[in-house]
Amino acid sequence: MNRKMGMVSSLTAFGCTFLFFCGLVSRSGALNFLSCLLLSWAYVGVACVYAQYAKEERRAVAVCGVAIAIIYSVFTNLVYYTQLTTVAHQAADQSLLKVLTFEPGSWLFGFDILGYGLMALSTFLIGLTLEPKNARDRALKILLLLHGVFFPICVIAPLLGLFKAGGDDTAGVLGLMGWCIYFAPIMILSFLHFRVRSV
Repeated sequence: MNRKMGMVSSLTAFGCTFLFFCGLVSRSGALNFLSCLLLSWAYVGVACVYAQYAKEERRAVAVCGVAIAIIYSVFTNLVYYTQLTTVAHQAADQSLLKVLTFEPGSWLFGFDILGYGLMALSTFLIGLTLEPKNARDRALKILLLLHGVFFPICVIAPLLGLFKAGGDDTAGVLGLMGWCIYFAPIMILSFLHFRVRSV
């Protein structure tokens, strides 16, 4: 069951990353929000399975990775569910909707960026627990660890006020596309990693 959970969660996360990329290309906010909402749930599943397979002496680090993944999921769920419900249906006073609308520099944008920083920290911790058995696993470990670089970037950038409302968002969209291209192989390699496990 653990193996199947890992495979299904990894494939789901890959599919959500692909849909997010499509949403960026088509500029579909609803597709972006929905795909990232589901991505967070799938990634928590992936992190849990990695923790289950971690050796005893590395289990605490893996469990910490799971705990941080859950915080990432809560933060981003707050953002995306708000956009898909309250904001999409204009179900609040206009002054409140202005605060809740997702845009660079906004309150919820900060939660979103922090959430993805925490996801990066989670992948780093999971990467520390992975014991490669072949070249594919070694590549997976490197990608997981290097993904951790996004943690300080995501935490520091909003503190420095680098995200401003309005203006051209082309650089941000291209950056997110680049993230998709980086993260998708992690999930494919995770699927392959879980597929060959015997239990």
